[in-house]
Amino acid sequence: MDQDDPEARIRALEQPLADNARATELGSNAYTGGGAYQPPPVPPMPPPVAGPNYGGQYTPPGYGAPWGPPPRKSSAGIPWVVLGIGAVVFMAIALGVGFVIVNRATSSFPDIPGVSIPSIPSIPSIPSMPGVPDQPTTAPPGGQLSVSGMGENKTLECNNNHISISGMGNTVTITGHCTTITVSGMQNNVTLDTSDQIIASGVNNVVTYHSGSPDINNAGNNTVQQG
Repeated sequence: MDQDDPEARIRALEQPLADNARATELGSNAYTGGGAYQPPPVPPMPPPVAGPNYGGQYTPPGYGAPWGPPPRKSSAGIPWVVLGIGAVVFMAIALGVGFVIVNRATSSFPDIPGVSIPSIPSIPSIPSMPGVPDQPTTAPPGGQLSVSGMGENKTLECNNNHISISGMGNTVTITGHCTTITVSGMQNNVTLDTSDQIIASGVNNVVTYHSGSPDINNAGNNTVQQG
């Protein structure tokens, strides 16, 4: 082999590699070539890339002892107590300031003069109506007399007259002889000497005659008696 032929030299270097690859494919790892196997040279490492300078080489943090337990907090009730005391103090101050302001405001107002309301003149009294003259206690013979109203107290003189009594709660006294006594209404009390006929109607009327035998017609819940 010519030492100056580069191609022959390259083939001589590649021959051991080809023989080794062939032996590997056939299941044999023994190197049968002549001479020791020389691995190909390793290409050189690329130069380092210049980067920004951060003030020195970075040193990763070490892994020392584990972290300690977090610090214990103070009791949570103390801040609430402090806030409560502050709120009470603030309310007391606000009330005091309000009281002072109200006192000053009321003291600065001038007194309002009293307003006098004129008195209402008295209404003149209404003159009383003249009294209605009482009905006559006597009547011409054969005439008619009547009593009505409430709570009346009458005395009549009868001379063969017709007497009519009505209303409520009246008291009537009749003297003499009457032809007819008619009583109606409620709770009337009639006393007479004598009469030819007594007619009673209404409720709770009492008729008392002293003498005679009158013709009695009682049409209601009344009392007709001799006494």
